[in-house]
Amino acid sequence: MEEPSRHRALDRILAMNDADEAMRLLAEDLSGSDLTTFLLEVSRRRVERLRPADVLRQYGRDRFVAPARVDPIRLARLHLAALESALPEFQPIIPAPLAPFGTHSTLGGVHQNNVVTTMRTGEVTADPTSSLALEAAVRRGDLLAITPTSTEAVRLAAVDRVLRAQVFAGDRSFSHFSLFGLVTAGRDTGNHTFETTALTEQLTVLVDFVARVGGEGVTARLSDLNGDYDDVIELVASDLRSRGAACERWPDRRNGVGYYPNVCFKLSVTIDGEEIEVADGGTVEWTQLLLQNRKERLMISGLSLERLALLIG
Repeated sequence: MEEPSRHRALDRILAMNDADEAMRLLAEDLSGSDLTTFLLEVSRRRVERLRPADVLRQYGRDRFVAPARVDPIRLARLHLAALESALPEFQPIIPAPLAPFGTHSTLGGVHQNNVVTTMRTGEVTADPTSSLALEAAVRRGDLLAITPTSTEAVRLAAVDRVLRAQVFAGDRSFSHFSLFGLVTAGRDTGNHTFETTALTEQLTVLVDFVARVGGEGVTARLSDLNGDYDDVIELVASDLRSRGAACERWPDRRNGVGYYPNVCFKLSVTIDGEEIEVADGGTVEWTQLLLQNRKERLMISGLSLERLALLIG
C-alpha cells in the first residue's frame, strides 16, 4: 500500500533542540505501560488549558466527531437485517470498539497514520474483519489445542462502527461508518476446498442480504490474483449463477494485490444506471501469522451499510 508522506510538522519538531532524543525515548526506550503513563499526564496537563468553548470549536471542525449523514433508523434496520442474513452459518458477535495496538498494520499492512491510535496501547477499529480475525484465531487455537489437525471452521459476523484517519472524497465516503463483516477461519484440506466453500458461503450471505433489503442489479466480480485458483472462480461463479445472481470474472483487477494473496471479489449494485461498489473480500494470511501455522486459512469480507442506506430507500 502507498505510504503517506511525512508531515511537514514532524520535520519542524525534529529540528528542535533535543527532539531526536525525546523521540527515541518515547518510541524506543519507554515500556508500553510507562509510555501510557507519560502520555496520560501530557493529556491531563493539556486538557487543563481547555475551556468548553474550545471543545465546541473542535467539535465543529473535526471530521472524526461529526455525526453521520444517514438516517439512523434506516441504518439500524440494515444492521439487524445484515446479522440475521448471516444466520445460521455465521455466529454474530459484538467486537470491542478498540483493537490491540498494531492490529491493522501488522495484519493488513495499513499505515499507522491511517489508524486512530489511542494512548492506552490500542487503536480505534478501522475494519471489523480485523477484530473478527483475532477472535477467530483464538477459537481456532482452542480447537487446535485439542486436535492439532482440526478442520472445524469458525464462522463469525459483526456490524461495526469503524473510524479511518485517511481523508476520503465523495458524497458516499465518510470518516466513520458502519461495516458488515464476515470471516471464515479453517484449515487447508487440499484441492482449494476451503477457499471454494468459504467464498461461496460469504457471497451467498452478502448477495442474499443486498437483495433482501431492496438492492437491485447486484453483481459479483471474482479475481484470481496469483493464477492458481481458476477452479475456485469457476465453481463459485457457477453456484452464484445457478441461484440467479450476476457473476463475472475480473482477471485484470489490480486493487488489492498484496492484500489478497489469491482469490478475491467485489460486489456492486446498480442504482439509476450507476454501478456502485458496496462490498469487498477475499482470502488473507492473517490466521497463518497469528497462529504461526501455514495450514491455517482465512476468508474475509466487508460490506458498507452506510453506502447501502444512502442508496436504498
